[in-house]
Amino acid sequence: MTALSGSLEGRTALVTGGSGGIGLAVARTLAGLGARVAVNHPGGGPGSGELPGGCFAVEADVRDRRQVTAMFRTAADRFGGLDILVNNAGVFPRAHPLDIDEEAWDLVLDTNLKGAFFCAQEAAALMIERGGGRIVNVSSSAAFTGSPAGAHYAASKAGLVALSKSLARALAGHGITVNTVAPGITRTTQPGLDEAGFAAKGAKIPLGRVALPEEVAHAVAYFAGDLGGYVTGQTLGVNGGALMVP
Repeated sequence: MTALSGSLEGRTALVTGGSGGIGLAVARTLAGLGARVAVNHPGGGPGSGELPGGCFAVEADVRDRRQVTAMFRTAADRFGGLDILVNNAGVFPRAHPLDIDEEAWDLVLDTNLKGAFFCAQEAAALMIERGGGRIVNVSSSAAFTGSPAGAHYAASKAGLVALSKSLARALAGHGITVNTVAPGITRTTQPGLDEAGFAAKGAKIPLGRVALPEEVAHAVAYFAGDLGGYVTGQTLGVNGGALMVP
Protein backbone atom coordinates (compact mmCIF):
# COMPACT_ATOMS: atom_id res chain seq x y z
CA MET A 1 0.00 0.00 0.00
CA THR A 2 1.30 3.47 -0.92
CA ALA A 3 1.60 5.93 1.95
CA LEU A 4 -0.36 9.06 1.18
CA SER A 5 0.44 12.54 2.37
CA GLY A 6 -0.87 16.05 1.91
CA SER A 7 2.69 17.25 1.39
CA LEU A 8 3.66 18.83 -1.92
CA GLU A 9 7.36 18.84 -1.07
CA GLY A 10 9.44 18.88 -4.22
CA ARG A 11 6.47 19.73 -6.47
CA THR A 12 6.28 22.79 -8.70
CA ALA A 13 3.11 24.77 -9.44
CA LEU A 14 1.80 27.69 -11.43
CA VAL A 15 -1.27 29.58 -10.21
CA THR A 16 -2.96 32.06 -12.54
CA GLY A 17 -4.82 35.07 -11.23
CA GLY A 18 -2.75 35.17 -8.07
CA SER A 19 -2.88 38.91 -7.32
CA GLY A 20 -5.27 38.41 -4.42
CA GLY A 21 -8.37 36.63 -3.19
CA ILE A 22 -8.64 32.93 -3.99
CA GLY A 23 -5.57 32.86 -6.24
CA LEU A 24 -3.24 34.29 -3.62
CA ALA A 25 -4.72 31.96 -0.98
CA VAL A 26 -4.06 29.00 -3.28
CA ALA A 27 -0.46 30.06 -3.86
CA ARG A 28 0.13 30.43 -0.12
CA THR A 29 -1.52 27.08 0.64
CA LEU A 30 0.49 25.17 -1.95
CA ALA A 31 3.70 26.84 -0.78
CA GLY A 32 2.80 25.97 2.80
CA LEU A 33 2.60 22.32 1.76
CA GLY A 34 6.10 22.50 0.31
CA ALA A 35 5.55 23.38 -3.35
CA ARG A 36 7.51 25.99 -5.26
CA VAL A 37 4.95 28.27 -6.88
CA ALA A 38 4.93 30.67 -9.81
CA VAL A 39 2.19 33.22 -9.10
CA ASN A 40 0.76 34.77 -12.24
CA HIS A 41 -0.75 38.24 -12.45
CA PRO A 42 -1.67 40.50 -15.39
CA GLY A 43 0.20 43.48 -13.92
CA GLY A 44 0.20 45.11 -10.51
CA GLY A 45 0.63 41.73 -8.88
CA PRO A 46 1.34 40.76 -5.29
CA GLY A 47 4.22 42.48 -3.58
CA SER A 48 7.21 40.51 -2.38
CA GLY A 49 5.93 40.69 1.19
CA GLU A 50 2.67 38.99 0.23
CA LEU A 51 4.30 35.85 -1.17
CA PRO A 52 5.82 33.17 1.05
CA GLY A 53 9.21 31.63 0.44
CA GLY A 54 9.37 29.40 -2.60
CA CYS A 55 7.07 31.66 -4.61
CA PHE A 56 7.83 34.14 -7.36
CA ALA A 57 5.54 36.42 -9.34
CA VAL A 58 5.31 36.23 -13.13
CA GLU A 59 3.38 38.72 -15.24
CA ALA A 60 1.27 37.59 -18.20
CA ASP A 61 -2.15 38.24 -19.71
CA VAL A 62 -3.67 34.76 -20.10
CA ARG A 63 -5.69 35.97 -23.10
CA ASP A 64 -2.46 36.36 -25.09
CA ARG A 65 -1.04 33.05 -26.31
CA ARG A 66 2.48 34.43 -26.71
CA GLN A 67 2.51 35.77 -23.15
CA VAL A 68 1.20 32.44 -21.85
CA THR A 69 3.91 30.51 -23.68
CA ALA A 70 6.59 32.85 -22.32
CA MET A 71 5.18 32.51 -18.79
CA PHE A 72 5.36 28.73 -18.84
CA ARG A 73 8.84 28.83 -20.32
CA THR A 74 9.92 31.09 -17.46
CA ALA A 75 8.40 28.75 -14.87
CA ALA A 76 9.85 25.62 -16.48
CA ASP A 77 13.32 27.17 -16.73
CA ARG A 78 13.22 28.19 -13.08
CA PHE A 79 11.71 24.96 -11.77
CA GLY A 80 13.07 22.44 -14.26
CA GLY A 81 9.51 21.41 -15.15
CA LEU A 82 5.96 21.71 -13.85
CA ASP A 83 3.76 19.43 -11.75
CA ILE A 84 0.65 21.49 -10.94
CA LEU A 85 -1.42 24.10 -12.76
CA VAL A 86 -4.23 26.00 -11.07
CA ASN A 87 -6.34 27.97 -13.55
CA ASN A 88 -7.81 30.70 -11.37
CA ALA A 89 -7.57 33.83 -13.54
CA GLY A 90 -11.00 35.31 -14.08
CA VAL A 91 -13.03 38.48 -14.44
CA PHE A 92 -16.67 39.23 -13.65
CA PRO A 93 -17.88 42.63 -14.89
CA ARG A 94 -21.50 42.52 -13.74
CA ALA A 95 -24.18 43.47 -16.25
CA HIS A 96 -27.69 42.48 -17.30
CA PRO A 97 -27.58 40.08 -20.28
CA LEU A 98 -29.22 42.67 -22.56
CA ASP A 99 -26.48 45.16 -21.69
CA ILE A 100 -23.50 42.90 -22.42
CA ASP A 101 -21.78 44.06 -25.59
CA GLU A 102 -19.34 42.07 -27.71
CA GLU A 103 -16.30 43.62 -26.04
CA ALA A 104 -17.47 42.63 -22.58
CA TRP A 105 -18.43 39.13 -23.74
CA ASP A 106 -15.01 38.59 -25.33
CA LEU A 107 -13.16 39.91 -22.27
CA VAL A 108 -14.87 37.41 -19.98
CA LEU A 109 -14.77 34.37 -22.27
CA ASP A 110 -11.20 35.06 -23.36
CA THR A 111 -9.95 35.46 -19.80
CA ASN A 112 -11.97 32.83 -17.98
CA LEU A 113 -12.14 30.08 -20.61
CA LYS A 114 -9.77 30.62 -23.52
CA GLY A 115 -6.97 31.64 -21.18
CA ALA A 116 -7.49 28.50 -19.10
CA PHE A 117 -7.31 26.40 -22.26
CA PHE A 118 -4.07 28.05 -23.37
CA CYS A 119 -2.55 27.44 -19.93
CA ALA A 120 -3.73 23.83 -19.84
CA GLN A 121 -2.14 23.14 -23.22
CA GLU A 122 1.19 24.56 -22.12
CA ALA A 123 1.09 22.82 -18.75
CA ALA A 124 0.11 19.44 -20.17
CA ALA A 125 3.07 19.45 -22.56
CA LEU A 126 5.43 20.01 -19.61
CA MET A 127 3.66 17.45 -17.43
CA ILE A 128 3.84 14.76 -20.10
CA GLU A 129 7.61 15.16 -20.05
CA ARG A 130 7.55 14.45 -16.29
CA GLY A 131 5.19 11.49 -16.55
CA GLY A 132 2.14 13.15 -15.00
CA GLY A 133 0.72 16.13 -13.21
CA ARG A 134 -2.33 17.90 -11.82
CA ILE A 135 -4.54 20.53 -13.43
CA VAL A 136 -7.16 22.23 -11.25
CA ASN A 137 -9.62 24.67 -12.79
CA VAL A 138 -11.47 27.16 -10.60
CA SER A 139 -15.07 27.49 -11.77
CA SER A 140 -18.08 28.82 -9.83
CA SER A 141 -21.50 27.86 -8.54
CA ALA A 142 -22.77 30.20 -11.27
CA ALA A 143 -21.86 27.47 -13.77
CA PHE A 144 -24.83 25.51 -12.42
CA THR A 145 -27.23 28.23 -11.27
CA GLY A 146 -26.68 30.91 -13.89
CA SER A 147 -26.27 34.57 -13.00
CA PRO A 148 -28.79 37.31 -13.80
CA ALA A 149 -25.96 39.87 -13.70
CA GLY A 150 -23.38 37.71 -15.43
CA ALA A 151 -24.53 35.53 -18.32
CA HIS A 152 -21.05 35.81 -19.83
CA TYR A 153 -19.43 34.83 -16.52
CA ALA A 154 -21.74 31.84 -15.95
CA ALA A 155 -21.21 30.66 -19.52
CA SER A 156 -17.44 30.85 -19.15
CA LYS A 157 -17.48 28.95 -15.86
CA ALA A 158 -19.80 26.26 -17.23
CA GLY A 159 -17.48 25.93 -20.20
CA LEU A 160 -14.61 25.42 -17.77
CA VAL A 161 -16.40 22.45 -16.21
CA ALA A 162 -16.86 20.84 -19.64
CA LEU A 163 -13.27 21.66 -20.58
CA SER A 164 -12.05 19.93 -17.41
CA LYS A 165 -13.96 16.76 -18.25
CA SER A 166 -12.67 16.76 -21.81
CA LEU A 167 -9.07 17.28 -20.72
CA ALA A 168 -9.44 14.64 -18.00
CA ARG A 169 -10.39 12.05 -20.62
CA ALA A 170 -7.70 13.12 -23.06
CA LEU A 171 -4.83 13.33 -20.57
CA ALA A 172 -5.55 10.42 -18.24
CA GLY A 173 -3.27 8.12 -20.21
CA HIS A 174 -0.39 10.51 -19.51
CA GLY A 175 -0.90 10.40 -15.75
CA ILE A 176 -2.47 13.87 -15.64
CA THR A 177 -5.59 14.47 -13.59
CA VAL A 178 -7.90 17.39 -14.34
CA ASN A 179 -10.52 18.52 -11.85
CA THR A 180 -12.64 21.55 -11.03
CA VAL A 181 -13.32 23.47 -7.83
CA ALA A 182 -16.54 25.48 -7.92
CA PRO A 183 -16.72 28.05 -5.10
CA GLY A 184 -19.89 29.76 -4.00
CA ILE A 185 -19.75 33.30 -2.67
CA THR A 186 -16.36 33.83 -1.04
CA ARG A 187 -15.03 36.58 1.20
CA THR A 188 -12.98 38.39 -1.42
CA THR A 189 -13.34 41.88 -2.87
CA GLN A 190 -16.91 41.92 -4.20
CA PRO A 191 -18.49 44.99 -5.82
CA GLY A 192 -21.13 46.46 -3.51
CA LEU A 193 -20.59 43.97 -0.69
CA ASP A 194 -19.47 45.12 2.75
CA GLU A 195 -19.48 43.18 6.03
CA ALA A 196 -23.23 43.54 6.38
CA GLY A 197 -23.67 42.29 2.83
CA PHE A 198 -21.52 39.22 3.43
CA ALA A 199 -23.45 38.51 6.62
CA ALA A 200 -26.76 38.74 4.78
CA LYS A 201 -25.53 36.42 2.03
CA GLY A 202 -24.14 34.00 4.60
CA ALA A 203 -27.40 33.84 6.51
CA LYS A 204 -29.01 32.20 3.46
CA ILE A 205 -26.37 29.44 3.30
CA PRO A 206 -26.89 26.19 5.26
CA LEU A 207 -23.54 26.56 7.06
CA GLY A 208 -24.47 30.13 7.93
CA ARG A 209 -21.61 32.08 6.37
CA VAL A 210 -19.72 32.69 3.15
CA ALA A 211 -16.47 30.86 2.35
CA LEU A 212 -12.99 32.06 3.18
CA PRO A 213 -10.46 32.04 0.31
CA GLU A 214 -8.34 29.58 2.28
CA GLU A 215 -11.20 27.09 2.35
CA VAL A 216 -11.38 27.12 -1.43
CA ALA A 217 -7.59 26.74 -1.51
CA HIS A 218 -7.82 23.60 0.65
CA ALA A 219 -10.04 21.97 -1.97
CA VAL A 220 -7.56 22.91 -4.69
CA ALA A 221 -4.73 21.41 -2.63
CA TYR A 222 -6.62 18.11 -2.36
CA PHE A 223 -6.80 17.78 -6.14
CA ALA A 224 -3.19 18.98 -6.52
CA GLY A 225 -1.63 16.30 -4.33
CA ASP A 226 -1.40 12.56 -3.82
CA LEU A 227 -4.62 12.40 -1.80
CA GLY A 228 -6.59 13.16 -4.97
CA GLY A 229 -4.47 11.01 -7.26
CA TYR A 230 -7.32 8.70 -8.33
CA VAL A 231 -9.82 11.51 -8.88
CA THR A 232 -10.21 13.09 -12.31
CA GLY A 233 -12.93 14.80 -14.30
CA GLN A 234 -14.76 15.80 -11.11
CA THR A 235 -16.20 19.06 -9.78
CA LEU A 236 -16.09 19.85 -6.08
CA GLY A 237 -18.47 22.54 -4.84
CA VAL A 238 -17.16 24.70 -1.98
CA ASN A 239 -20.30 26.58 -1.08
CA GLY A 240 -21.40 25.73 2.45
CA GLY A 241 -24.28 23.65 1.14
CA ALA A 242 -25.86 26.49 -0.85
CA LEU A 243 -25.77 24.33 -3.97
CA MET A 244 -26.00 20.55 -3.78
CA VAL A 245 -25.43 18.98 -7.18
CA PRO A 246 -26.20 15.23 -7.50
